[in-house]
Amino acid sequence: MKAKITDVAKMAGVSIATVSHVINGTRYVSDNTRKKVEKAIRALDYSPNISARSFKTGRRNLIGYVAPDIGNRFFALILEEIEDTLSLHGYNLVVVNTREDYDREIAGLKLLTSGIADGIIIASTFQNYTEIQPYLPEDFPVVQIDRLPAGYVGDSVRVSTFAAVKAAVADLIAEGYTRIGYIASISRLSSTVERDQGYRRALEEAGIPLDPALVMQGDARSRSGYDCMKKLVDAGVNAVFISNSVMAGGAMSYLDNCGLQIGRDIQVVSMRDYEWHRFQKEAVRTIEQPAKEMARLAAQQVVERIENPQLPGRETILRPTYHKAGA
Repeated sequence: MKAKITDVAKMAGVSIATVSHVINGTRYVSDNTRKKVEKAIRALDYSPNISARSFKTGRRNLIGYVAPDIGNRFFALILEEIEDTLSLHGYNLVVVNTREDYDREIAGLKLLTSGIADGIIIASTFQNYTEIQPYLPEDFPVVQIDRLPAGYVGDSVRVSTFAAVKAAVADLIAEGYTRIGYIASISRLSSTVERDQGYRRALEEAGIPLDPALVMQGDARSRSGYDCMKKLVDAGVNAVFISNSVMAGGAMSYLDNCGLQIGRDIQVVSMRDYEWHRFQKEAVRTIEQPAKEMARLAAQQVVERIENPQLPGRETILRPTYHKAGA
């Protein structure tokens, strides 16, 4: 027999109204209570009557996720967590994979705003919000995730990595590393800009002049990490900061091919966007982003925006964790 909302309320030890608020995002519910309700929903395999709600509200109960590259485990992990969170609120997910292509993103936004989706969570490949704003109807529920296009004011959830990157590079300097290379990701992205600033600030505060020959521009793909690391090794670096975990995989492959050992011959610090055991094996120092928390909050935020259009916009900023010993 299909579980009812009364069954969820009984198992969670809360009122039916509280369960409804958790599902619909219509009122604040404490994290502890919300987790109890979500646990009961999963245990009972409860699903709201979507067709009835759609008929009553005129909504499609469908939310779009505009992702730059679902082949990247980081964005795939975000997808999984968004989908899991939305399902608890009775929403389904449709995915647009832009592959960091402007035209594909615009086409996706046109599709999602044509009446098939109630809201959008987007990790935009555009640098400026003005470039995508014409394709988003006024007051259409949108949450920017991970990246924040310049000029955007509204709902967003992202991770601020400046302080962690600065601290990681400063640690390298304190340990005597002076030729510290940097493999940057796609230059137009706000996340890349912030990491670039952290790298440069650490050098500046240590009185080390920036050497342009030690800064390599990658494209967020493994092959570019491999090629950039080759150039940096040729330039005589003794440490490297890599701003993207996919490129880190390529960079470490090059070091393996050359017989260079991380921690002995060269020190490596990398963004760790998801759990990757190779980082531990290779003793890579990492800056780990809370990808699941970011995705969960973005999903909750877009639901709240749909259910309560008059809510003020929110900018949610999370902090990463710096693992100095590769742990």
